[in-house]
Amino acid sequence: MNNLAEKDYLTVSDIKNWLNISQGAAYGLTHRRDFPVCHFGGAIRIPREPFLDWVAQNTHNPNNYGVNIA
Repeated sequence: MNNLAEKDYLTVSDIKNWLNISQGAAYGLTHRRDFPVCHFGGAIRIPREPFLDWVAQNTHNPNNYGVNIA
């Protein structure tokens, strides 16, 4: 996987790898109303900074253990 910090827009495959989920689950996220996604023609792209914000907002970690998304 390419370094996410080098990209302004991520692919579904990037999201799949970052979250360690299936391709289908990653595509499912792109259909959520609260998930940041852009459609360019037939291509799906996810803006990096809003994605990282979304991950932080949707991560439940009461002890702040091991979370480093920067």
